[in-house]
Amino acid sequence: MHPIKLLHWERGGFVLYYKRLEQGTFGTSALKKGELSWSDLVLLVEGVQVVKSIQKKRYSLPGKQPF
Repeated sequence: MHPIKLLHWERGGFVLYYKRLEQGTFGTSALKKGELSWSDLVLLVEGVQVVKSIQKKRYSLPGKQPF
């Protein structure tokens, strides 16, 4: 895949990201699942190939948002 465009919604509206590689290609193994988490998307754009990722559960207080 070469280049990549991402459309992302934030509170103020849509944000369009565009990245073109001078060499190589983006890994497409993560795209075969059909859906990406935000962390997997960041790794894909940065060129990190995710072979297997397991996200551990995190504790959070009921009714509280982390940020």
